[in-house]
Amino acid sequence: MADGRAPGRIRLGPADLLGDRDLLPVTVAGRQLILVRAGARIVAAERACPHEGADLARGRCVAGRLLCPRHRASFDLRDGSVSPGWSFRALRLFAIEAALDGLWLRTGAGFPGQAP
Repeated sequence: MADGRAPGRIRLGPADLLGDRDLLPVTVAGRQLILVRAGARIVAAERACPHEGADLARGRCVAGRLLCPRHRASFDLRDGSVSPGWSFRALRLFAIEAALDGLWLRTGAGFPGQAP
């Protein structure tokens, strides 16, 4: 889905890529991600839940948290932290820049092809 690159970022598509959806699965540089609308913000997250690999594109976003469809844990879309009572790693998040020329994923450490 990503159709352009610039230093430190990858263009995902037009600014209205999500349309009226809150969740949209995308593939960026070979990595399966999900775009999530949380209020006025859009964030990208890894698509597989870090607990059991459930497809988070089948979840939903409520009050700034992404809910896993399999086990009902939720992830804070500010930092990826998991809800209390669960003991597994945080969800990996990636910043999205909304610009007049489209939605851009900011790349950096942890993204394929980027320096650590």
